Amino acid sequence: SLKVFKFRKEQDSLGEYSNAEFADIGSFSSAELKRLFEESFHTEFDQEQWRWKYEFGNGRCVVARSEPGGNIVSHYGGAPREILYFGQPNVAIQVCDVMVLPEIRRHYGKRSLFFKTAATFLEREIGNTVRQLLGFGFPNQKAMNIALRLGLYEKTDDFIELVYSVPEKPSSALQVELANLEDQQQSDAIDGLWQQMATAFGDAIIGIRDSSYLKYRYFQHPFYHRGLYHPYLVRDEAGHPSALFVLKAHGDELLLMDLISPAVDIKPMLGEIVAFCCKQWRRRALKIWITRAWQEAVQLPDCVVNDLGIEIPCNSWNRGPDAETLYGAWWLTAGDMDFM
Repeated sequence: SLKVFKFRKEQDSLGEYSNAEFADIGSFSSAELKRLFEESFHTEFDQEQWRWKYEFGNGRCVVARSEPGGNIVSHYGGAPREILYFGQPNVAIQVCDVMVLPEIRRHYGKRSLFFKTAATFLEREIGNTVRQLLGFGFPNQKAMNIALRLGLYEKTDDFIELVYSVPEKPSSALQVELANLEDQQQSDAIDGLWQQMATAFGDAIIGIRDSSYLKYRYFQHPFYHRGLYHPYLVRDEAGHPSALFVLKAHGDELLLMDLISPAVDIKPMLGEIVAFCCKQWRRRALKIWITRAWQEAVQLPDCVVNDLGIEIPCNSWNRGPDAETLYGAWWLTAGDMDFM
């Protein structure tokens, strides 16, 4: 007689963690993420930085628990950002804190927990019909390749580094002082500089860099209170504010996090900042991280250009602006990264 055997898989057709429960930012305390964060990134969980991003910055996320009431085993986050989208105000979100517990990171197919968490976030947060029009981020090559393969992202640019040569005899005529945006006059001046800068980005995408944003990004950031950010205001010969720039030590060099200046002044201002760093910071070299499309806008003679191994993605899962429209449009610097 014929015997029929039925083979059952350990997991049902939903794949990995079929009983997983998905929820948003209001469903957990940040302390629950400590283990997941530290095992994913091999760095200490910073409670203050988390609060800055997700409480003060109105961050969004999707988390997955192994089962209802279980531990959080996956997280996909985002930091909203007001932008100018080809000259018009809009909102984007920087994807960040993408984490899956290592022991369940078995595969990255469309049945995986990573895919389900990511797709849920993209559907809720990014696209033509939801809160944020665009997504962007700074994934490493491995993460980008996985997301490309799964149809979650497409590429819009590369992130590169320019290291400026140290002048033999630096001379800078800059009048530089530490910036203080609690000073209303300084805040008003920065808003004026930002308005001048923004006019040059009508054919591009750029995060808004007015005084309100700069206060949040730098002056309210825990790194500022730990002495890691150095924001400077530049004045011209008549004493009028002409630029604001922010430095952060990074390795043996100084990283230019942000520069707010009329676009026509960016290159000459960079040359002055290089000389300033050399004089005031004991001949330390200056470097900038920027999207490759804007390399020419910040390139000075004899600088060294390095590939950072980071590609800038856009959402391709939910309906929104296509990669062809977005390619080469983003102005992004280190200041646009949530973790720097």
